[in-house]
Amino acid sequence: MLNSPIPPRLEDAVCLTEAECLLIDPRARSEDLFDQCETRLEAASNLMMTLSTLDAPGACADVRDLANVALSCRLLLADSLDLLMAARVAEKRQQAPARKGGAHA
Repeated sequence: MLNSPIPPRLEDAVCLTEAECLLIDPRARSEDLFDQCETRLEAASNLMMTLSTLDAPGACADVRDLANVALSCRLLLADSLDLLMAARVAEKRQQAPARKGGAHA
C-alpha cells in the first residue's frame, strides 16, 4: 500500500499486535503517531514508578492492585508498539517518492 496511488482510508486500519487494540487511522501523520506512542510509554513508565514505590513503609497494595497495574501497563505497551509500527509505515508513506526519469529543464 506504500506505493499505491490510492490514499489510505480509515476502513483500512488494522490492529497490529493484540486482540485488544487501538484503532489507528492509516492517514495519520507519523509525527502524531510518534507523539501518541511517547504519551503511552510515559504513562506506562509512571505506572511502573508508582508500583516501585509500593514497598515504602505504610504503602499497601493487594494482589488486585498489582494485577490492575500490570494489565494497564501491558495495554499501554501494546498500544505503543502498534503506534510505533504505524508511525514507521506513515513515515515511509510521507517520504517523497523517487522520480522516474531525469530532471526537466
